[in-house]
Amino acid sequence: MSKMTQELTHNFSVKLKQALTGSPESVFIYINNFEVEEQWNQDNTLKLPSISVGNSTEIVNRMEELGVFLAGQGDYVLLKEKPDPHLIADAQDIGFGYSLLLTMENNTPKLNITENILNCEATLKRLREIGEHGKVYLVPFGVSSKEEELSQRVGIPLAVPSSNVFQQVNDKGYSRRLNQQLGIRQIYGKECNTIDELKDGFNEMSHLLDQGNLIVMKDALGVSGKGITVISDRQRFDKVLKMLERQASKKGTRKINYVLEQWIDKICDLNYQFLIDRNGQVEFICVKESLVKQGVHQGHVMPSRLSNKQVQTLKESAEAIGMAMYKDGYFGMVGVDAILDLDGNLYPNLEINARFNMSTYQINIQNQLIGPGKWGLAKKYTMKLKDYLPYDKLKKMLSTLNYNQMKEQGLLINNFATVNAAFKEPGALFTGRLYGMLVADSLEALFELDASIESKLKEWEAEKH
Repeated sequence: MSKMTQELTHNFSVKLKQALTGSPESVFIYINNFEVEEQWNQDNTLKLPSISVGNSTEIVNRMEELGVFLAGQGDYVLLKEKPDPHLIADAQDIGFGYSLLLTMENNTPKLNITENILNCEATLKRLREIGEHGKVYLVPFGVSSKEEELSQRVGIPLAVPSSNVFQQVNDKGYSRRLNQQLGIRQIYGKECNTIDELKDGFNEMSHLLDQGNLIVMKDALGVSGKGITVISDRQRFDKVLKMLERQASKKGTRKINYVLEQWIDKICDLNYQFLIDRNGQVEFICVKESLVKQGVHQGHVMPSRLSNKQVQTLKESAEAIGMAMYKDGYFGMVGVDAILDLDGNLYPNLEINARFNMSTYQINIQNQLIGPGKWGLAKKYTMKLKDYLPYDKLKKMLSTLNYNQMKEQGLLINNFATVNAAFKEPGALFTGRLYGMLVADSLEALFELDASIESKLKEWEAEKH
């Protein structure tokens, strides 16, 4: 790997260090605790039942391997298990994967990475040893009380704010209040903190149903499509209300945390990221088109196809939102979901995700592989498997569809651990996820590559089952 390639690849990790600690010489220990929102304290708050799908917990808990493509040389990535050595070799061939890897002695699949560390004395001891060298920081995906406990137990400070600040600024109600305060266009809706406020809010918005529109009820701290209920008629709302009233009578509280919003038909979903440093400076990073299916993130198309004027609107929104968040005690990475409706109206802030985002883990790859004239698609593929699938076997199956440095196109796998995360025993059917970045010379070629990968994976499944 050339010095130039190395500097380019690790540029964002250096930027992150400067922003969060004031020193590019800091050593970061990345804890990629995805879906940290599940850990936030919502005691005495009523919630609708959430359905857990299959082995999704085991899969989500192995997404920490994405950190291999974010961390810089000299930094550490905490992992539940060692990555496949061929994945690391492929990453290093194009300038990634030069961070130091710390793996658990025992991976408990149901525990997220932070909980796993807290239960692994050997890892805690190693972290204490690393922390003795100074200028070392823990850098989580997001912060809950678990990460604060870890920080205290190993004596290494967090490079980001407290869990209380994280929970405050990630609340969907907070996003709506900021929009109102800053004059940012937002979807018609209501914040509801009690069952009675929910009733009143619905009654005020029920005329939308009479006009053939839909109302969406969102858990204010929901993640990955969880906690979203689409209301198409009053009968549906009454069922929701009954469930909450039943809980209220049992638990002796009427406290909830939901927002009601009008359903908006859209051209596309968007995600943009910015970075707030310790001094309150806001830097716009990028905007991408998001692929969303049933409220769940599927991937990103980059660069976006927005006009310069639309991008400028997002940059101005990022600056205003970032400054307001800094006043409320937050600094660090921020991802914001936005949409472009069918009339071309831009809604710059549907919700704030003040933490790392999936897009954060793509920045170094995007900087290196998707230059002028190139298109990228960050994608996840669902796979139905009966046996453990080795990395080399998968690559051989995909053959010419893998990333080719000479042609500068193809699929770069940036998380393989999730493919086999739910594997229990040979012959038992399980679901896996493959994460990768697709690169091509045109948008048409990009989608053709995506379709070819989908087809090859389905063809292989059919042969095996």
